Amino acid sequence: MKAIVKYGKEPGEVDLLDIPEPVCGGRQVKIAVRACGICATDLHIMEGSYPWAVGLPLGHEFSGEVVEVGREVTEFAPGDRVAACMDGGFAEFVVKDVKDWVFPLPDNVSYEEGALLEPLCAAVNSVIRRSHILPYDLVLIEGPGPIGLFVLEAAKLIGARTIVSGITKDRDRLNLAKALGADYIIDVEKEDLEKFVADLTGGEGVDFVIECTGVQSALETGIAVLKTEGQLTQVGVFGKFPSINLGRVVYHSQKIIGSIAFDRDIWRRCIGLLGSGKLDTKCMISHTLPLSQWREGFSLTKKQMGLRVLLHP
Repeated sequence: MKAIVKYGKEPGEVDLLDIPEPVCGGRQVKIAVRACGICATDLHIMEGSYPWAVGLPLGHEFSGEVVEVGREVTEFAPGDRVAACMDGGFAEFVVKDVKDWVFPLPDNVSYEEGALLEPLCAAVNSVIRRSHILPYDLVLIEGPGPIGLFVLEAAKLIGARTIVSGITKDRDRLNLAKALGADYIIDVEKEDLEKFVADLTGGEGVDFVIECTGVQSALETGIAVLKTEGQLTQVGVFGKFPSINLGRVVYHSQKIIGSIAFDRDIWRRCIGLLGSGKLDTKCMISHTLPLSQWREGFSLTKKQMGLRVLLHP
């Protein structure tokens, strides 16, 4: 079968290769992959800056159809539609243990929409589990990428007031944020975010900052506009160790919390919300390409052209 595989330990040693089709074990399901999203992590794997096992297909945001189940499996049957994550999505087929992040996908949720459940769950987790945002809280979301926009959706569902910040090249993403219900959008290259927040809040600051960029300047601004006893939830991953104004954090009794990934309960909640139409992933899909055009898809993602790029095996 065809799969995008890390075939060596050196940077760039990733390619679309023919590899043996996986065999389904007793407590496993075999999934025919229908859609898989390209994430920044996939770029880091290709560049050699994120650890990944040699010989293991890339792709960790995917959905598909169960085509075979092991003799001990009762949870799924051939023909079931599922969403999954962790590894193996950039391939024609993947085999996973039934307890290894495989979930039923509602019939009214497309494979493309279901492929984005993994980043949706990570974003919702940062809002619900890690931030405990309440209705009418004022939340600054730094970075209008897919994660930031999913954070926005979750915060609006709770009833929060939201500011989404980005840079000039994020214009289309900021406009999408406005369409998704952001109360305010800010281009930080054209407007002073600290002044804007000070004017909006009478100098008090925002209740929460959810930092989704992994950029030093955004972290600094986030802490600067955070109110006394407010919380900054760090979601974006930094390429190098950031510096933090701990003096302000201490004197203003602020909290900084990290957030990554999710749990099974978050997955079940997000699937339900997606199926009921209360959350939207379709609006994040900007490109769909066949697996053979993976290099183009990786390039689009690296250049931040559009939002999520999906590959179809």
